[in-house]
Amino acid sequence: MEAETAGANPRPIGGTLVIQPLPGIGDAIWHLPHLKSIAAQTKEKTVTLLTKKRSRADSLFQHMDCVRDVLWLDEKRDRGPLGGFLLGAALRPYDFTSVWILHTSPRYGLATWRAGIKERAGYGIGWQDAFLTSQHSLSRNAKNFTAIEKANQLLLNHSVPKLESMPQIQVPAPMLEETRQQYASLPRPWFSFIIGASEAFKQWGADNFGALADRVRRETGGTIFLIGGPGESDIADRLQTRFGRPDWIVPVLTLPIFETGAVIAATDLAVGNDTGFLNLAAATGVQSVGLFGGSPPMMEDSRIDAITPYGELRYGSERMVEISPDQVAGRVFSNLAAD
Repeated sequence: MEAETAGANPRPIGGTLVIQPLPGIGDAIWHLPHLKSIAAQTKEKTVTLLTKKRSRADSLFQHMDCVRDVLWLDEKRDRGPLGGFLLGAALRPYDFTSVWILHTSPRYGLATWRAGIKERAGYGIGWQDAFLTSQHSLSRNAKNFTAIEKANQLLLNHSVPKLESMPQIQVPAPMLEETRQQYASLPRPWFSFIIGASEAFKQWGADNFGALADRVRRETGGTIFLIGGPGESDIADRLQTRFGRPDWIVPVLTLPIFETGAVIAATDLAVGNDTGFLNLAAATGVQSVGLFGGSPPMMEDSRIDAITPYGELRYGSERMVEISPDQVAGRVFSNLAAD
């Protein structure tokens, strides 16, 4: 798989382009069933994905046959109406024959028209519809749908069967076995503690994770993997220091995202904040306990046992403090016993 900024290495690629510009890792994962379904109905059985670098789609989908190449949006160049013209000029040399726009912005409709892509499908809400060739756009009522509901409806309108109800990412067996062997000396069960958060209001905090780790260790004797990125080094250090830096706490903060996914996939249960790694855990088939005190769960997923505060929960709510370590521990142990 190749990944580059759109226009950096212009050359004919052809085939189908899918534009999914939402920036999160979770956004990329939740749109994977749509990518697979669109790819399946193309002659090539694969697509090129245009998205944002923050999605880490090149690493996430490196083992996915449905995605051939990844093009990055240039977030400075591609802004606003002028950005639509500039993006269109950048896309034209790739010679795509069709495009699916999984977003409402008219800018992407303008860009694909400017790029000369003959078959253009998209949500078509508002001005975007003027640039599309498909007659199966979404109705105005879909404006308030979630991102995933919009994508689901677009497939339905085009009679494209959705091949998966939930995202599925398969870690190659040799990689998974290598990961298990690397940590084979550590006691089981293994837990992924997903300690990162893209927003402060989604962060449960070191004290809460520490209290949970204390109880999990006392009652199971297992190993805890601290899952995140370099930005979580402070919270990871606090947790390690709290317990005297034992070998049963393993920080996993610097691996590429797919290799981190292999570590998660090797564990018995994941628990953590509403972030991309929680969605990755579920997509790799690991039963998970999700902490949602800053935003409601995007979709119901049987693989994520969602813990939320009582009452209505809005995006940006600062209610993680209402989720107690004892409450989470109870869910962790019940899910572990049921697995």
